[in-house]
Amino acid sequence: MAKSTAFQVNQGSKVTIGTEVTLGTATLAAGSTLEMPCTEYSFSELGAGGLALDAAPFRAGLGGSAQSDDMVKARRHDRMWEVSLTFQASAKAIDRICLALFGDGTTPNILLGNMPAATTYKHAVASIVPVTIHFEDGAHAGAGTDIHFYGCMCTSFSLSGDLASNGGNVIGTATFVTGYPPVESALTFTGGTHVLMTSHVTMFNMHDLSTSTITPSGGSAEDLVLYGFDLNIERPVNRIGFDTAANNFKPAGYAVGGYEVTGSLTAKRDAESLTAITVADSAQPVFALDLDTTVFQISAAKAILDTASINFDDDGWKNVMPFRCTYDSAATSNPVVSIGTAA
Repeated sequence: MAKSTAFQVNQGSKVTIGTEVTLGTATLAAGSTLEMPCTEYSFSELGAGGLALDAAPFRAGLGGSAQSDDMVKARRHDRMWEVSLTFQASAKAIDRICLALFGDGTTPNILLGNMPAATTYKHAVASIVPVTIHFEDGAHAGAGTDIHFYGCMCTSFSLSGDLASNGGNVIGTATFVTGYPPVESALTFTGGTHVLMTSHVTMFNMHDLSTSTITPSGGSAEDLVLYGFDLNIERPVNRIGFDTAANNFKPAGYAVGGYEVTGSLTAKRDAESLTAITVADSAQPVFALDLDTTVFQISAAKAILDTASINFDDDGWKNVMPFRCTYDSAATSNPVVSIGTAA
């Protein structure tokens, strides 16, 4: 065959997230979709690209110093493809990722102590939690042929803001995994509800913060001069079983684990930050977090301070304050963290 002239570039692709109706069936052309304001993305390769190999141990003695094709096999039964999306933190993008990760996609997007509502998802059973992620013109053939990953489950979501980067725009990163092999084919979304890129008009920006406080348990609100922050929500997603029909090794379903919510604040090192890291209740360094632009808000009622440190920067020393978000043990229905996207 002759060398191909096809190619793919980031500027030639568009990323869309579609809501699925049944696990194992991609979003329908007339389904509900959202074009994401991605700045970067990546995904696993098709077929054997990226498959891990397992090898049998060498045999002892003469004649056992090499490996036959019976001794080396690809691990197809537990293959998981990964998709990573980095995007501008618009209201619609944040809402959609929160919906995929913990089931609340309406501001203030609250992760509760008793989430998730379901811990298992079965193939061919109705569920709106899994999503299809579609990359326009992302197939090997280039322009005119798309690639989509279906049965995707969100495993993590992070928000990161830095006054000195990206014009202060907060950047989101979401990671998805799927046990279903991706498909290369043209896919056009018609009808249904299709939210276009032009709808992302409200963006989370560090320069718009009107409130950036830590309120230690038993203390008062400490007003931080905040340079940056990050918030990370993660959970494990494990594939269950495999089906060798048509040699595709599709999963029987997924099992999901609990959420870990961590983050970090970087603030000017001063009397306010000192009080924030030293005033705590009698047992634990618990505080309430509030970052608010009057439109976007990140709040956590029971964050616990981890080991604080110092950045000895030329533009002034700064305190770095890692933390972990928890819910009030008085009830599992109490919030762990909320991410508001509207005034």
